[in-house]
Amino acid sequence: MKIEIIEIGKKLYPDAVEIFTEAFSEDPLFKFAFPDIEQRKRLTKIMYEFVVYDMVPQLNLIIKGAAENNVLAGCMIYTTPDSVPWNGSMMASLEKMRAKAGDERINIIGQFAMLGGYEPNTPYLYCNELAVKNESQGLGFGKALLKDIINSAENIYKVKGILIDTANENNLAIYEKFGWVLKSTIPFYGINKFFLWRDNKN
Repeated sequence: MKIEIIEIGKKLYPDAVEIFTEAFSEDPLFKFAFPDIEQRKRLTKIMYEFVVYDMVPQLNLIIKGAAENNVLAGCMIYTTPDSVPWNGSMMASLEKMRAKAGDERINIIGQFAMLGGYEPNTPYLYCNELAVKNESQGLGFGKALLKDIINSAENIYKVKGILIDTANENNLAIYEKFGWVLKSTIPFYGINKFFLWRDNKN
């Protein structure tokens, strides 16, 4: 099996949204925010349509995929030093997303995203999102994406490290295996937000 890391263009945006929706529908944060499974799937999809179609282009985020035979199996979004700060046009897009959702609990996801707990005082990459299709778990797609962001941090952006946060405690062992260290744990409505940092090795 040959896994390729590819840049995701607009043609693959729908596939990326589906992958994120499938993965995060089982995330502790989304389970808490949207207890009903059908409502959760609907709102998670609306949330990731906003992330992929609005945040990525407007904030100049990087979106990449892990694919086999041109079939997307995993996706990653990350923020670089070249990314654009949150601005007025993003607020307009956010309001459209909230209106489409029609459920105030969608704001819980935003509250979680804004929750601080560890802020490196050095240039870094921030891994916003990472997901792999359920049927492709354990086949190396997530590993390939993590290796790619590590390589980008060291050789392209030449930053000092990479920050990841997650609400899924099961992810900690995976990230730690690739050199991330748990730096902070912040409680949030009975779940936790874990902040992990990886120093570049160069």
